[in-house]
Formats: sequence, structure tokens, C-alpha cells
Amino acid sequence: MWKIYLSKKKHISFISDIIKSSSDDFIFRDFYYFDRLPSTQDFALNLVKRKKKLSPSVIICNSQTCGKGRKGSTWYSPKGGIWMSLILETRLKLENLYFLVMISAICICETIEKETFGLKPDIKWPNDIFVNGKKVAGVLLDVETGPDDSTNRIVLGIGINSNNNVNSTILEIKKNNSTRSAILPHYKITTLKKEFNGVEISNISFMSNLLNSFNIFFSKIIKTDYILDDYIVKSYKERIIRSKDFLPYSFKNENNVEFEGKIIDVSDDGSLLVRDIQHKKILRLSSANNVNVE
Repeated sequence: MWKIYLSKKKHISFISDIIKSSSDDFIFRDFYYFDRLPSTQDFALNLVKRKKKLSPSVIICNSQTCGKGRKGSTWYSPKGGIWMSLILETRLKLENLYFLVMISAICICETIEKETFGLKPDIKWPNDIFVNGKKVAGVLLDVETGPDDSTNRIVLGIGINSNNNVNSTILEIKKNNSTRSAILPHYKITTLKKEFNGVEISNISFMSNLLNSFNIFFSKIIKTDYILDDYIVKSYKERIIRSKDFLPYSFKNENNVEFEGKIIDVSDDGSLLVRDIQHKKILRLSSANNVNVE
């Protein structure tokens, strides 16, 4: 049985199209669709904390006023883009949860390739998607321990610049950062539409394909203690290694001090091996640092 919660009745066709395209074993049963939210991630986390029983859920909105990025950053989320969060329960141990970020990144990359017939996305470690050297999407993972202590409740936040206006997005980022006296991102951003020669992306088709891709892997994960998919790990590592020399990186050591580094390899657990060029030593940057545990 499907449960659908809408801020406006007109959104029912959007959700219906996604459901119609889903596979027979589709795990996502609850859908929430809003015109606007402060953050789909915060909404999902509140659901996780309030409800004792949860079905795999999808929270979607047309725009976010306080979209969340990694390490407390703001993700500007105007109309036209894809802004959603997924809720899952799993018995995966905390140290293995980063595998969900790997899955998400690969599924997003492969959906971009399918929907645009030619764009070649790269992954910037740990969880950003770039096209032609510019950021187009990101993944955020929040975790809360379940009521029985053996289950972890997962909230995966996904932001994709699909059709939103890239120029207004950049202006808003500059405006928000100047008022907070923050440092502007050291990378360029773009949208799928802009990189796809101005052709609009179907958000319905994109989300349908993306959720079906997630379903292939997540349907296994929610039923087992651990599953390490060789295909996902290999694809994740290959996309990072392929792009490591032309995507912008900044590194910090265990003392939070920046250093000049060069990526050597990506481990199966998602951690990064980086050579500290000045001190001539190799450091491991843990993927566990990119999981927010509440």
C-alpha cells in the first residue's frame, strides 16, 4: 500500500508517474511532496525521531529555503532542481554506512548518463558529483540509532541542479555567503540543463530512474547486516581516480590543519589515501567523518 502526503493535490500526478514506473519489488512506500520546505533533510529527521515505525520514504520539494549541505553549509535550492531526502532502516554497522553514499553517488552518475545521453559525471571525494569540472549534485548522510539499538535509521539527502537557473543560483550563493562572512566555494557550479546544451531535463523521469536504481541496492541492504558490492566500490574508486587531477581539492590533517596533498588511492571502505607533499608522508582521510550521527 502506498501512502502519499501532498501540500497541493496537483502534485499527485508527479508521484503517480514515479510509482507507475517503479519495479515490482519497490521498497519506497511513503511519499511526501511539498511546494516549499526549509529542508527535506530536517523534515525527514523529524519524522525519524517522531515515528516508532517507519517505511522506506521519499520526501520531495520544489524549493528549499534552508537546504543542508555537508559540514553545516547551505545548499541553495530554487525551483527547477531536484531536492529530496530518503528514509531507510538498516542493520548496517556505523562503520559500514558510508557504503550508502557510494551507492548514491554511483546511481546519480549513471542516471545523469542515461538522461543526458553523453554527459560524463565524475565524483569528487567524498560525495559531490561534477560535470565538466563543475559541481552539479551532492549527497548528505545523517544517521540516528533506531529504537532497538541494532537498527540504524538513515536519512540520505540528495540535491541535483537539474533545471534551476545557474546564474541566479550563483548570485544567491554569493549573497548568502557575504552576509555570513563565509568563504565562497572554491569550485564552479552548473546545472544539467546548462551542460546538456540548454535542453531541459525531465525531473520526473530522472527521479523515477534514480529511485529504481537505489531500489536495486537498498532492497538488499535493508535485509542484511552488510553487503559490499564490488561493482559499486570499483565504479566509485574509478570515478574519483579518473578526475582527481582536475577537480579542486583542499585537505586537512587530523589536527584540522590544511596541507598540500595528492590523492594516491581510494580504499574499499571509502577512505582516501593522500600524500602530504610538504612532510612527505601518506595520510588516510576517513569516510566515517562524513557521516552525521545523531
